[in-house]
Amino acid sequence: MVGRTAEVFKVSHFKRLYAEIKLTDKRCWDYLEKIDPRHWTRSHFEGERYNLMSSNIAESLNKALVPARDSPIMALFEFIRRMISRWFVSRQRKISKMRGEIPPAVDELMENNLEDARAYAVMPLSAFEFEVTLKTTGFGSSVNLETRSYTCLEFQKVGIPCRHAIAAAMFWDLQHSEFVADAYLKKTWNETTKGVTLPVPDPQDLFIPSEVSDLIMLPPKTKRPPGRPPTKRKRSAGEIPVRPNLI
Repeated sequence: MVGRTAEVFKVSHFKRLYAEIKLTDKRCWDYLEKIDPRHWTRSHFEGERYNLMSSNIAESLNKALVPARDSPIMALFEFIRRMISRWFVSRQRKISKMRGEIPPAVDELMENNLEDARAYAVMPLSAFEFEVTLKTTGFGSSVNLETRSYTCLEFQKVGIPCRHAIAAAMFWDLQHSEFVADAYLKKTWNETTKGVTLPVPDPQDLFIPSEVSDLIMLPPKTKRPPGRPPTKRKRSAGEIPVRPNLI
């Protein structure tokens, strides 16, 4: 229920599901009351879908750095450089094999939306605005292809044409892929992998100014805690550890 409440786009849907949580589990509701809805719900988040705040990337990077975590700092930097170089080259190869401008994951999502779009009837209101109605219930909403918006908020928040937007595009025989946000296009993805991380050259081959070579860098004045350094990540504030079900 918490997952469904976090995923809905409209505030009215959030309020309905949030009330169900309160009736089902008061302790869970009390826990959620202490967290700003902007931090865990789509309906209250002030950015775009691809701008959601998440620690997933940090967790993935922490996992990738486990083999070199105990290495000296320069060895750790070299490990990161080699890893990033492999990742960039791998993604560049994947991008070069793409057909069209839409990544496979986005294209698959739009194919699923295309199947659902067949259940909707479309009536044009203007050149770019449409009333999209579910045939079984008669419930209708408006889609504006020019502003790429829909009253369900999914179209503009996710940046990928929802089933309603695809139904409206099909009415004028338009390619629904034309309405995908730039953040998902091949050209944007390609720009993120253009950087090259070169190896560190031999210091003997470089000219180092005296103000740098004569600089004495001391380690920070800190006291190392007793015992071995921790290898497990620190939990986020308010995070509850989940124990595996052994039954």
